[in-house]
Amino acid sequence: YAIGDAAETFAVVVEGAFKLVKPTLEGSDMIVFFATPGDVIAGLVMATKSTYPVSVVAMGPSTVLQIPRQTFVEFWTGNSSIQESMRAMLFSRMSLMHEQKALLKAPLAQKVARELVSLIDRYSGQGEAILPIPLTRQEIADAVGASVESVIRVMSEWSRSGYIKTTDQMIHVSRMDRVVEIMMGEIEK
Repeated sequence: YAIGDAAETFAVVVEGAFKLVKPTLEGSDMIVFFATPGDVIAGLVMATKSTYPVSVVAMGPSTVLQIPRQTFVEFWTGNSSIQESMRAMLFSRMSLMHEQKALLKAPLAQKVARELVSLIDRYSGQGEAILPIPLTRQEIADAVGASVESVIRVMSEWSRSGYIKTTDQMIHVSRMDRVVEIMMGEIEK
């Protein structure tokens, strides 16, 4: 999907990951959401005849099930369980946006920690502290509104301190307790 195109279909992520991006005034992309298996992309705009509010970019090999707007209108609009799921999805995404806004003036380390903890909570397996999507430092920077160099500095310090391990775009948080403390503003690293 491309921002501004007519919203004719929505999708359910089957495998892989997608980033939902919106251009900033400076011309760079800001990541507004990461979608992984089970997430719905563009479902919230199907109830209106509108355009896509963001562009969607695959993060490596990924698959979606595209569903036409007409299916939403004919079969899903009157289904109370689907309506409840859509409301829950909207509430979840609004909560994430409020969390992001609350951190606008927070130190960068706190923003990066919150992003990692949030993504691990949403997408990692039970008890695992591995981020299962191929996430680059640039994408983290785009998600938190910072320069890639600053994010590299923060994450390099965390690697040296043993809080995280990174390999081939995979992030393993080996000291979740420390990263959560950073996220909560309890320590500065």
